[in-house]
Amino acid sequence: MIVRTDWEAQVDKTIGEIAASVTTFGLYGGLHPRATQAVQRLVSHLDTLLESEPELAVVLLGEELFVQGRPFTRMSRHSPSLIRRFRRREIEHATFQLGVKDDEVRGFLEDLARTDESPVRSRPHIQVGRVDLSDRELGGPDDDARGEQRQRLGTVRDRVTLIQECFADFANGRSLAVGDLVRVARALWNRLTEEPDPFRLFAPWEGDARWPAVHAHNVAVLGMSLAKLSGVAAAICQDLGMAGLVHDVGKLLLPAEVTARETELTGDELEFILDHPQVGLEALLRNGQLPPLALVVTFEHHLNYNGTGYPRLGRPRRPHPAARLVAVADAFVVLFTARGGRGMITREGTIAWLEEHGGSILDPDWVGALRDLLDQDQPFAQPPG
Repeated sequence: MIVRTDWEAQVDKTIGEIAASVTTFGLYGGLHPRATQAVQRLVSHLDTLLESEPELAVVLLGEELFVQGRPFTRMSRHSPSLIRRFRRREIEHATFQLGVKDDEVRGFLEDLARTDESPVRSRPHIQVGRVDLSDRELGGPDDDARGEQRQRLGTVRDRVTLIQECFADFANGRSLAVGDLVRVARALWNRLTEEPDPFRLFAPWEGDARWPAVHAHNVAVLGMSLAKLSGVAAAICQDLGMAGLVHDVGKLLLPAEVTARETELTGDELEFILDHPQVGLEALLRNGQLPPLALVVTFEHHLNYNGTGYPRLGRPRRPHPAARLVAVADAFVVLFTARGGRGMITREGTIAWLEEHGGSILDPDWVGALRDLLDQDQPFAQPPG
């Protein structure tokens, strides 16, 4: 039997009320007295939860439902019903804010109960959205970013140092400095518009102490570059840059002696590493306003293309396209920067490993895109300044 806190019990009731109310609206319509009663009950539950915090965030990532950063898939028996409703309507996050009104809840439930393909709309106190990046999503330039002047962060060392400082604070229990990481992602995007060869922007291997920051920096660079060359819109490229920067933050919260011996772990110690995507996601949900893509990638970047990998899911599935992109960038950076930088693997060995695992661990299309990028020139030059 799961022991719940009062807050968790109230969330469970709210999840159940949303699911039940949608059924009521589907059967009777939004103007039926039973629908009105359902609205009143749900507003009452939300008011109770919002007494102590300004908003309540419900996030669906794959098969997992999170409320305020806490997993509820197994905590609430009502979760499967709400997950099905959200997935059917292509909702991946819904945030209820203090002051939500009856008519807003009624409209939300009416939208959620529809059987056509009309979208579920946001309201002033109910924000609804989804992570929107298909395999072929294209877009135009980001006009707002075009005129932005670069300030500081002009060198690789500047950027890596700022990332390292953000990570150190986060590992010591402070909130993640999302604003500083956004500055890094924007600086990288500006540099990529001037220097299209991403490998000239790579940070070199600088030792174990700076590896998390170097790793994050290079994954962001390569992920943004691949997306840019594939025609993805500038704003989404920058969201992917943020995803690359934070995808491995779960490891920052693990014991240092475990992460230092990552390739040698067995048994219970290995479970620490396997849990880091979920640990990272839960921490990020409590720390600042990150783009949904960053949350998805953090949770899914070790789910393999063929549906295996971790976190272990009840039903294997292919990860989100953004997670598949970052997984390819992640693998390349680990092989080239960490192992190649220490003389443990050659350029040819790096490429061979990626191509060998395309179609099983890695998305073959993104592996092919990376190979095309590598064939354009002879990269691997030392980054400037």
